Amino acid sequence: MTHAYLSGPIIHDELRKDDFYKIIVDTLESQGITVFAPQFLLPASAEEIYRRDVEQVRLCDFLVAEVSNPSLGVGMEIMLAIELQKPVLLFRQKSANRLSKMVQGAKGIALFEYEQTDDVDKILNSIELESLIIKTCAQCGSHISNIVGTNPQCIICNNAAYKRMMDR
Repeated sequence: MTHAYLSGPIIHDELRKDDFYKIIVDTLESQGITVFAPQFLLPASAEEIYRRDVEQVRLCDFLVAEVSNPSLGVGMEIMLAIELQKPVLLFRQKSANRLSKMVQGAKGIALFEYEQTDDVDKILNSIELESLIIKTCAQCGSHISNIVGTNPQCIICNNAAYKRMMDR
């Protein structure tokens, strides 16, 4: 069974995107993917949250993050997933401020922009999420592909031609 981790701002009410979180959970679960979504859990101690969330990032097959607004916790979760070589799907609203170049330059990510949450559902349903791998697309530079049949295909531009990623 495939496991996903949902990352997004939680503690600052004005940064929360509960409609986005719900769409992610509903869409992934409809595909048979188990989603760990800390946004919907009861409050816990800082130590418990850290231990639990790190463990869940380690166990996931890929991470989905909402990055329209900066969040230290989201950044930590993204970095851990990258270090563990887990595919990271980043979503940000088109109207959002610029995204950190540190995040943009990371290997193992694919960035999607959306105008409304319906766009997120369409994007996720167009990807074979159970077969995500890290590969660099020679055409668009994305680092995530999925396997279609027996061939890797970029999840951003659908290009099937790749250059190999060097070992990190």
